[in-house]
Amino acid sequence: MPLTARQRSIHNKNGAKRSASFTKGKRKASEGEFLVTNAPSDLRSITYPGGAIALTLLVAARLLSAYYGHISDCDETYNYWEPLHYLVYGNGLQTWEYSPAYAIRSYMPLWLFAVPAKILSFVMTPVSVFYVLRGLLAVLTACSELMFYKAVCHEFGVHVGRVWLCLTLPAAGCFASSAAMLPSAWSSALCSGALACWWRRRYPQAILLTAATTLLSWPFTAIIGLPIAIDMVIIKRQFVDFFKWSILSLLLILIPTIAVDSWHYGKLTVAPWNIVAYNVLTEHGPDLYGVEPWTFYFVNGFLNFNIVWVLALSCPLLLLACTAITSRSTARASFCAPYWLDLMPLALWLAVFMIQPHKEERFLYPVYSMIVLAGAISLDCLQKMTFAVGTELFRWRKERERRHYLAYTGPLMVMCVILAGVLGISRTMSLYNNYHGPMLLLRSLPPSGGKLCFGKEWYRSPSQFHSTQHVRFIDSEFSGQLPAPYRNTSNATRLIHPYFNDQNVGDNRTYVLPSQCHFLVDSDIGTPTARQPHYHKDGGTWEIVASVPILDAEKSHRIFRAFYIPVLSSKNKFGNLYLLKNKLL
Repeated sequence: MPLTARQRSIHNKNGAKRSASFTKGKRKASEGEFLVTNAPSDLRSITYPGGAIALTLLVAARLLSAYYGHISDCDETYNYWEPLHYLVYGNGLQTWEYSPAYAIRSYMPLWLFAVPAKILSFVMTPVSVFYVLRGLLAVLTACSELMFYKAVCHEFGVHVGRVWLCLTLPAAGCFASSAAMLPSAWSSALCSGALACWWRRRYPQAILLTAATTLLSWPFTAIIGLPIAIDMVIIKRQFVDFFKWSILSLLLILIPTIAVDSWHYGKLTVAPWNIVAYNVLTEHGPDLYGVEPWTFYFVNGFLNFNIVWVLALSCPLLLLACTAITSRSTARASFCAPYWLDLMPLALWLAVFMIQPHKEERFLYPVYSMIVLAGAISLDCLQKMTFAVGTELFRWRKERERRHYLAYTGPLMVMCVILAGVLGISRTMSLYNNYHGPMLLLRSLPPSGGKLCFGKEWYRSPSQFHSTQHVRFIDSEFSGQLPAPYRNTSNATRLIHPYFNDQNVGDNRTYVLPSQCHFLVDSDIGTPTARQPHYHKDGGTWEIVASVPILDAEKSHRIFRAFYIPVLSSKNKFGNLYLLKNKLL
């Protein structure tokens, strides 16, 4: 039923969460119920979580991630936690990306966390500061997801909204990304907020958040803002508003960013442009750090979202099929954008990143909310088509002429939500059991200073927030480039070191000898070599202070290691990660 002008005005003013089918309804906000006055009696109360309940659920889920999640990407440790540790405590590891010769990383977003961290450092230990910052990231992510949830209810209907909420809470991908100190994770929250503002027709805020994710976080996320520009400039012809708010957002964010980075690097620096130039304009781009087959994101997407990922990829086909079978089922209110425009951010992102040779799990973080949304829309389409087929075959409408499709297809939705939830929790439990050890190992370190060394296990360091020791590296079979400590000088961020390069060529001039290490992290995984022996077996030099189990992936079944399956996953092969103390120092 089309909306009258007065109904559209009330809808836009109050932000009521209404689907196109229930335009005469009114919401009972305190109970989170949508009361429909002209719907069948069995559908007059569609229960869905209100804002307070949804926020509570989202905050609880994301705080669990902050505490129990592990650092799955060494880029998070070395490009963000370590420079942040330097800003707060005056020491940390520096990567070539932070060398003034390349300057492809911005210090501006780090300062947004360094300021509260510096205050907390006067009353907390570094590891406590670490978890408080992760908790802050988790809460901010939950707030952006609440905005997204409300906007989905507004744009796609409360049923799609509540399905989205049920699917996103246990999703393993959202568990991994929500508290990560990574630009792609920040962009996940900022993009969710930008899209939410767009769907609520709050264009200035949508443009501002798009500018924030582009200039402060990850420049490539400007792609996600393209549909907003199409809507404003081409469809609604709001040229003045679009360019006015774009310019204001650019000035508000870019000028302080340039000022901060130019001060740190000692020269005029536009870090967002530098990272785009390196990844796009150089001959090698990021391919130096590994390439993956075209199937990578298909497999990775299923691991993180299971059937939701399959539903999300099927969304365009299911929308077409749903329209063909029952055209009224996809009808929407006049204030809603067409499906093709609403889902364009996800389509553009997948189209761009799936064709790139260099692929990483975190590259999909910015569209995680959109993946779940596409899955929820697909599930809604399946329910509508099931009802359409059932109406023809079983004459469901003959029972009660005005019964709604949800009255018949609720069990299908519940089964899919439960299956997705069980698989998501299973994946999360597997990640915790298999890889959480490094987050616990360094708790056995004494408070005194010294050198904590990593060799072949260099990528498992959770950052110096977990230790009072200074992290260093020893020689191993790894031939790529590793970070080096910031110099202990006031102009450390401005120094250009000869051992940094943008070719991922290792340089052992920054390494130390094992005999110089007060503590060493070692493992019994893999075959020992002359450059990386099993140090833990040298009882004359090294004392085992602590050990934690760590998955030996090559010796474990790929299914049982990917998902936690009672009994079967216990057959996975585990090694030990050791914290060793040098007896000779």
